Amino acid sequence: MRKETEIDLAVAEAVGSKYDNACKRLFQNREIIAPVLKEVVPEYKNSTVEEIIRYIDADSIEDIPVDDIPAGVGRLQTEIGSVRDKLIRYDTHFRSINPMLSRENLCIHLHIDLEVQNNYRPTNPPYPIIKRGVYYAAREISYQLGTLTEQTNYGEIQKVYSIWICNERIPVKLQNTVTMYSIKKSDIIGTVKEPEEDYDLMNVIIIRRGKETKEPIFDYLSGVFGCDKGKISKYVDIAGNEKVLRGVDEMSGLGQTIMNEGIQQGIQQGIQKGIKEGENLLATLVSCLKRDGRLNELDRIADEEARKQLYREYGLID
Repeated sequence: MRKETEIDLAVAEAVGSKYDNACKRLFQNREIIAPVLKEVVPEYKNSTVEEIIRYIDADSIEDIPVDDIPAGVGRLQTEIGSVRDKLIRYDTHFRSINPMLSRENLCIHLHIDLEVQNNYRPTNPPYPIIKRGVYYAAREISYQLGTLTEQTNYGEIQKVYSIWICNERIPVKLQNTVTMYSIKKSDIIGTVKEPEEDYDLMNVIIIRRGKETKEPIFDYLSGVFGCDKGKISKYVDIAGNEKVLRGVDEMSGLGQTIMNEGIQQGIQQGIQKGIKEGENLLATLVSCLKRDGRLNELDRIADEEARKQLYREYGLID
């Protein structure tokens, strides 16, 4: 394995958790969240970013220090569980007004869970991100009602969005795509008319990033993850927002600092880590081929160029 690859692997491991945590903290600011909602949530299509910032429920804002880094938008309870249920942990969890249903004397909220997912194809254990998103959305609906009784009012259920921003290991054919999965009515016998808000209650949105593109949602996210204040400012005014600016600077500085440290560590540790990463990468590729019924192509793994081509096809390497 080349020395550059060994170093990159060591750096990637070092950067992972610290940079990821800084990113999640940045996405707890309403100003950073709002452009995402503007671009992918239908209820906000005709709203301005400034209006969406105001729609995010003020009651969900708290100042909770996390590792001495100032927090932005506080969240609703970020852990949901019971004695028998699996505990789930949200990255960013908040309420926001639904402008399409709310009136002067009535306020209806959307319950939104926004997650940053670096690995589009988790391998330990392997599962589709879509299923995890559906699970989170279903749990959020359940959580709204609490313990069910004979007096439970199902009419109080409010719409849920589970939004996932996927950054890495995305198959080329899926890159630069946004997909919404939702509950729709389909008449089987006869035709009925029911209020859409009675069944359109659960939506999963998967944002799959790729190479640079002018599409607004991807252009904006490239600015956020690239710590480009100028590009972010094209979509939301952050000029006087010290909290957001500090968050962007933290991500930028942390990434560069850890990169420098990782290069030094990688020289000593790269070989061992590189071998392990290579084994994991190969195992993931074999698993993907088996899953897709392509066992007849396993012999291609022996050829280095063919193997790299398969890695790229499944988004395992750039």
